[in-house]
Amino acid sequence: MNSIESIKILAGKPVGWLKDGDSEESIILSSRIRLARNISDLRFPLNSSDVEREYVREVICSAVDNSGVIKGRLNFKISELSNVDRRFLLERHLVSKDFCAGNVGSELILESDESFGIMINEEDHVRVQVLSAGLSLGELWKKINEKDTSLSEEVSFVFDSELGYLTSCPTNVGTGMRASVMLNLPGLSMLGHMAGVIQGAGNLGMTVRGLYGEGSEAIGYMYQVSNQSTLGESEEDIIERLEKLIQQIALFEKNARQILFQTRKDFVLDFAGRAYGVLRYSHLISEKEALNLLSALRMGVDMKMFSSLNIGKVNELFISVQDSHLQKICGRDLTSTEIDGCRAELLRSFLRKE
Repeated sequence: MNSIESIKILAGKPVGWLKDGDSEESIILSSRIRLARNISDLRFPLNSSDVEREYVREVICSAVDNSGVIKGRLNFKISELSNVDRRFLLERHLVSKDFCAGNVGSELILESDESFGIMINEEDHVRVQVLSAGLSLGELWKKINEKDTSLSEEVSFVFDSELGYLTSCPTNVGTGMRASVMLNLPGLSMLGHMAGVIQGAGNLGMTVRGLYGEGSEAIGYMYQVSNQSTLGESEEDIIERLEKLIQQIALFEKNARQILFQTRKDFVLDFAGRAYGVLRYSHLISEKEALNLLSALRMGVDMKMFSSLNIGKVNELFISVQDSHLQKICGRDLTSTEIDGCRAELLRSFLRKE
């Protein structure tokens, strides 16, 4: 199956890794673990030639075939995709921004439910990734560890007995693991407490980033919290520390919402209610505004303001209202004004049904 056909399959269905997101929890959106790996005796992708990167792609694709780690496989050669299609994959959190540059030999191999994928020739030869809804780092680690072991039986990844896995970026040396959790934190944001959260996470060896990870802003009160160091401790220890931090941040967010509701009830009701009104009746709405308002709407659902709205469905909107998803839905290139109109129509249609 070629890259364009694979994009069409993805565009025709909801985000696979959010399909279980129907709980009442509105704070923790998703969990992800990535492993960076490199083939022994080969230069890192950033310093390699087109021929070398293509060789890496062939080696990894063969290893995937032989190991059987991916079922219902979809393939995306990035160089074959348009900018809209690359952005589409980024919006679904299946690839990184750097990967979208589309260098020769860059390919995404994806399980059909989107819960497991392999980026070839990003910053490292291989970036293995698992995704799921909610807080599930322990389960994800078990899954990705098994996949990584199977791949390692087919390919020799460079490993130093003292340092661990060697990677293109020094900050990934060691386990090569980045575990991250996406949270919706409007309460802490409105109380002005996010600076303290970011500082506290940093003191624990964690980092707080925006919607698309490193270098991105926090749109829609969405933040990614992930481990900052990968050297000197086991994957299990890193995951345990991160899970404890996430649970603490989630508790802080719940308390922040209670404080806001007790001290500024009218403000909170207006915050969520106004978001519903704008989303329900707008005819033009930008991506950033829509994501910010959906975040407020999620908070309102959690506070039982909208009994007919489902958190899982609202979560899906966080993906489908983004620019490239709208262009895939409409099936053609759109002007910025047309995109804003299409987004407003999608939101009106959704809220009319609820």
